[in-house]
Amino acid sequence: MGNAASSTKKSKAIGSWVGSESENPFELAFVRKERICLRETFQKLEDPKEVIGIIFLKLLNDIAPELKKVFGVERSPRAAMLKMPKLGGHIARFADCLDQLTSMIGYTENLLGAWQLARKTGREHSRISFLEINQNNEKNYFAIVGNTFISEFIPYLSGEKDKPNEDDKKRVRFVSPYSVTMIADVWRRFFTILVAQMIESFEQERRKHNKIISQKTLAPHQQTSNQQQQQTQENS
Repeated sequence: MGNAASSTKKSKAIGSWVGSESENPFELAFVRKERICLRETFQKLEDPKEVIGIIFLKLLNDIAPELKKVFGVERSPRAAMLKMPKLGGHIARFADCLDQLTSMIGYTENLLGAWQLARKTGREHSRISFLEINQNNEKNYFAIVGNTFISEFIPYLSGEKDKPNEDDKKRVRFVSPYSVTMIADVWRRFFTILVAQMIESFEQERRKHNKIISQKTLAPHQQTSNQQQQQTQENS
């Protein structure tokens, strides 16, 4: 599962783990040691926001520049982008979300809370008009972000990439209880599940919005007829 959008079948399989509270994807996908690995490797990042900011700069400038407008940086030079309040705020919330998720999964073991947070985050993205209009299977922005973090964020967690601005003289190397392969595998699964849950909850919320809008555009007699049909379907 090396790619958040590489396999439609796998994405569907992960996305379908929403049947009941006993089928929490975060519970199904990880054993306890792997859940702890998520939390401990995230905690080793001295400044997660700084790393996430670097990745968003790459995302907005090299991968999906059309997203610049969403974050209010379409006229900003690369060097000034992280100072823009909209992008800076999003990066802070992104870091906080990862902190909460890894804490719930690997420390407090509130796996249901982690699942609910992932889905709530997906629903909240339905309020972004750009995504409501442009998010689709051909241009899946959730998967684009997920894949970027799989390739760019994981090396910082595994120690393959040094943290930004880390002084070689001050750097202390600790022996990690987790192998590079394990860290990469666990985080790849985490991002794949997170993306799948966000996409599914986003799509559900978008369908609700579209249904409400279509109801409002119907003439009064059409609304009555439509409501009667829905009532008949619910009673059958």
